[in-house]
Amino acid sequence: MKTLTLLILCLAAILSGCAGPSNGTGRNTTPLLARTIVLPGLRHTRPDVGVPGRIDHFAYDPATKRLFVAALENGSLEVLDLDRGERIRSIGGLTEPQGVALVPDRHCVAVACGGDGTLHVYDTRTLEEIRKLDAGPDADNVRYDAHSDTVLVAYGGDGDGAVAVFDTRAWTKVRDIRVKSHPESFQIDPAAGRVFINAPGGVRATNAGSVFVAHRDDGRIETVIPLKKWARNFPMAFDPAHQRLFIATRLPARLIEIDAREGKVLGEAPCTDDSDDLYYDGKTGHVLLIGGGFRPDLQAPGTASPVSPQGEVGALDVFAVGAKGELTRLSTTPTAPHARTGIYVPSRRAIYIAAPFRGNRDAEILEYKID
Repeated sequence: MKTLTLLILCLAAILSGCAGPSNGTGRNTTPLLARTIVLPGLRHTRPDVGVPGRIDHFAYDPATKRLFVAALENGSLEVLDLDRGERIRSIGGLTEPQGVALVPDRHCVAVACGGDGTLHVYDTRTLEEIRKLDAGPDADNVRYDAHSDTVLVAYGGDGDGAVAVFDTRAWTKVRDIRVKSHPESFQIDPAAGRVFINAPGGVRATNAGSVFVAHRDDGRIETVIPLKKWARNFPMAFDPAHQRLFIATRLPARLIEIDAREGKVLGEAPCTDDSDDLYYDGKTGHVLLIGGGFRPDLQAPGTASPVSPQGEVGALDVFAVGAKGELTRLSTTPTAPHARTGIYVPSRRAIYIAAPFRGNRDAEILEYKID
């Protein structure tokens, strides 16, 4: 483990160019690997499909200091105590858990399962199941909207998708926001009541992606933002203070900045391959992008991003955002093969990235400190 950690740190220094302080601010823009939390026993149910041992999205509960991790291929929700740095429970019996969202005022966490289209709700303190609901086929990304006290769940197929809205008081479905593709990541603008929904057109799509802009309260589609030059737009982040939308695409591997009010592209920059999670840090104004690295099962030879680590190695990119929307990549930190999902926890100034098992190595959660 020590040898692996040293190797990762050395690669990080080489590929980030020892980035050090950013633009004279004195802040180190290269995330530092602080520790790893090993998750032994996380394997897979379908070794011939996608990434073996795939781990999907996370949620964090500041009240219990617990990290909830959707171990998709293992069929479990992994519960980690971050103060102790260890797993305290593995909740099994789930069918391809994908999205996770915390509902803090109700002390619960909601988990969407793509395999059977269910939404499971657990008490964050006792870890007992509270509810099990039908969400929809291939239930995926989950968000909690504090303004309306609802949980939103993306589901559906390539030609007929939706975002289901559930009232958390009675755990009943309020409405569906219908879109013409399976929705991936989406973000909520609480002030304007809008929902921005990524529609990549499928994991192997080569045509242009799009972003649906819907109204939260009635499900009406207000507009569609076309991404004419890009496809496979999966992760998304939102900066409400400046009304900026950040989207990462996989074909080609780009980070795109959009004016959320006008739907106009403000800037773009190359990023690491196979991106799946994206965060905006309001303290630094930086964008944090997690990518799993080149995927030979999805990408043609010679199409790897020029800024990805060589081979099937994931990376954590840090971008600065200029006054006019220009995007500048400050650092690229190698992580682990196919480590493409994670969560940024501003209160801990840390980002947690899932490294699925590979060969004889157990799955791990990598904790990187953000300055």
